[in-house]
Amino acid sequence: MDRGWYARFLFVCGLAVFAVFAVWPSLSKWIGQPPQWLTDLEPNQISPGLDINGGLRLMYEVEVDEAIRDRRDLRADQLLRALGEAFGIIPEDETPTREQLSKTRERVRVSLEGEQRIHLEFKSADDAGKLDRETITRYGDLKEVSSGTTSLVLEVRPDFLERIRETAVQQARETIGNRIDELQVRQASVTAQGTDIIVEVPGAEQKDFDRIRDIISKTAKLEFKIVDDESDFVAGLSDLPEGIEKRSETVSAGEAKPRVASTFLYAEGEESRALLSDYVEALKEQGKVPAEHDLLLSQAGGDEDDPNQQTPAAWRTYLLHSRAEVTGQAVEESFVATDPQTNRPYVAVNFNSDGADTFRQLTGRNVKRRMAIVLDDNVKSAPVIQTEIGGGRCQITLGSYGGFNEIMREAQDLVLVLKAGSLPVPIRPANEQMIGPALGRDGVEQGALGAMVGVCCVLAFMLFYYQVAGVVAGLTVLLNLLFLLAAQATLGATLTLPGVTAIALNIGMAVDANVLINERIREELRNGKSPRSAIDQGFARAFWSIVDSQLTTFLAGVVLFQFGTGPIKGFAVILMIGICTSLFSGVFCSRVMFDWLARGLRVQRLRVG
Repeated sequence: MDRGWYARFLFVCGLAVFAVFAVWPSLSKWIGQPPQWLTDLEPNQISPGLDINGGLRLMYEVEVDEAIRDRRDLRADQLLRALGEAFGIIPEDETPTREQLSKTRERVRVSLEGEQRIHLEFKSADDAGKLDRETITRYGDLKEVSSGTTSLVLEVRPDFLERIRETAVQQARETIGNRIDELQVRQASVTAQGTDIIVEVPGAEQKDFDRIRDIISKTAKLEFKIVDDESDFVAGLSDLPEGIEKRSETVSAGEAKPRVASTFLYAEGEESRALLSDYVEALKEQGKVPAEHDLLLSQAGGDEDDPNQQTPAAWRTYLLHSRAEVTGQAVEESFVATDPQTNRPYVAVNFNSDGADTFRQLTGRNVKRRMAIVLDDNVKSAPVIQTEIGGGRCQITLGSYGGFNEIMREAQDLVLVLKAGSLPVPIRPANEQMIGPALGRDGVEQGALGAMVGVCCVLAFMLFYYQVAGVVAGLTVLLNLLFLLAAQATLGATLTLPGVTAIALNIGMAVDANVLINERIREELRNGKSPRSAIDQGFARAFWSIVDSQLTTFLAGVVLFQFGTGPIKGFAVILMIGICTSLFSGVFCSRVMFDWLARGLRVQRLRVG
């Protein structure tokens, strides 16, 4: 005697119990809070989407032209280094020093034109002849525009421009997505449309939105640069705007110059940052800042965002060598630590193997000089290098004038963006919308009411038309809905209005599978078959018809997921999951129920209408 249906029956019952437990946290608003052990065991749940729960919608425009300039600048640096090696100034496979690069520039002037061009002007024709054309072609993205006896003009190839733009947008989207993931905002979605990136964050509070905005917009460009304390550029400035003054400090500028006077610009007050920033930008636009140097700002006192501060907000400048030999790309790990002496948080940074070696060389060549730690073009600190630093570790001190909680939050956010990676290019806010949940709530309530009425009508018709088989059909439809919701809860899916539509569509498809099975069983019973034989033959004859219809719909869902965006993808995902649960409940679960009737209860007359 066939007793296999017992195991199948127990399997379906166990799966149904698991599905109930999986869905319970998502339905706690209506059926009560689940026990704590269940919440710990199944932390995921179905989250309402932006169109249902309201929330924040941010649109950023990726400055793709900056990516082209970065590629051009990178190639210019590589060409200068290659020429230094060809001239015999820079040893091969070693990081060049500033002095070596300066000697190379004495023999070739590298200037940048527009966004794509690099102009090389050699001191002599012999030097020009030392540029191997294979050096240009090996990069793959440069082409020669014009050449002379002592000059050469290169530009980024047009066929690479679009590729660079697409790569920049994709990298920016992935970086923002990683930052959102680090914040553990599961409901958020990050999509790219052209050169725009759209971030949708359902629910949450205004303070959470503010932090999300701040973290998303951070470029997180980390650089280590040497301070040029020997330059007299700032000391020679005159006609300073009102509110900006020159100050001097005694610092170490190398082992041979342990005490030199270094001049910097200083501004104090609520508008000090804007005042000093505008003046520095004007100097850069006028070309007054020395070549191969950066004039950057750093907070010197107070906190301009804290109205209760006792020390007034103040900002100062640092004159730095523009070349950053170590950047955030060399960071392997970062975490928040606390200084035991001052009890203040700081960010500890560990470099990867290449970064550690470069950092060791950088510090070894600049002992007793100041090294600026620059984040997003702001100097966070500028400690004096006391000795060569090996081991690939350093620390970043933040918020010297803030409270403990503010410094800790700033340090945690910096660690987050360093882990997620820096943005490849800047992004600019294009649009921001606070979406209220009223429209979504109305739509969900009306949709839920319509779905409930529709399901009840369908079940009532199935019960009336197919009688006992209609009861089986109704139970399988409810099981299909339960399994579908359990799958979404287990995956931590976000439910949107298109998703609700997919669920309603799936219910109709589940009913269709039961209609096919019931009609086949009815035909077999009319031909004089026994209930057991009719069930066997009915399922065998209906199986491939059901699979064919569901498979074609599943393929349509695959196409929608592949080429759709946003809500269309959400609809496709729910549709494909629903097809799997519909096949399982409509074929496997309904067969178990019919076997229970024919083999367990041993009914002699199966009522199929």
